[in-house]
Amino acid sequence: MSINPRLYPSWIEIPAADLDRALAFYRAVFQLTDTPLYEDGDMLIRVLWPSDKVDRAPGVSLVKSPLHHPPATPSGPVINFHLASHADLQTALEQARAFGGKIDNAIVDMGDGVQYVNLIDSEGNRIALSSYEEDPKTF
Repeated sequence: MSINPRLYPSWIEIPAADLDRALAFYRAVFQLTDTPLYEDGDMLIRVLWPSDKVDRAPGVSLVKSPLHHPPATPSGPVINFHLASHADLQTALEQARAFGGKIDNAIVDMGDGVQYVNLIDSEGNRIALSSYEEDPKTF
């Protein structure tokens, strides 16, 4: 089976009922500073991370519009955001709690140096965070 090289996420839109609250949450969790605001009619968009089509890296934005609604109960696709280290993961979880997020489960050690956790953001969206560190015992 071959993988279609054109199939990759190019942009991720996270619905926000309260754009300021959502922005405060994501800025704190991911230590973001540059988050431009775009207005398109009745749609407000905060770009958290721009896309890079050359490297096939998706962009991420918070969107408030009549078509973007956080779920009443967290369901649907889960976006996993990767953090550089386990310490960064711990810091992100502390910030998530401080800015209205709820941790869904204890951190899971996936083996091979990967840690993973699910949480609910300030708007009710389910997201995941993961981190990776090489195990010095394997080298």
